[in-house]
Amino acid sequence: MNDLWTRIIGGVLVLYAAYVIYRGRISLSDDYSRSSEWLQRSEKPVQFWFAVGVILVIAALLIFNVFHF
Repeated sequence: MNDLWTRIIGGVLVLYAAYVIYRGRISLSDDYSRSSEWLQRSEKPVQFWFAVGVILVIAALLIFNVFHF
């Protein structure tokens, strides 16, 4: 049952990454969520694709059950 949950969470992360790629921006905020800043693909493409890559790597690790909760 735990393997199913990690795969579901990984699938949700893949869908979130696809949504972020479609929108072309990721929301960034401080520790207290008081200010919001956007990381846009058109302004900082390297940082944007790095962030998307991190999301996809975490999703792949969860889908292939590298981490168990």
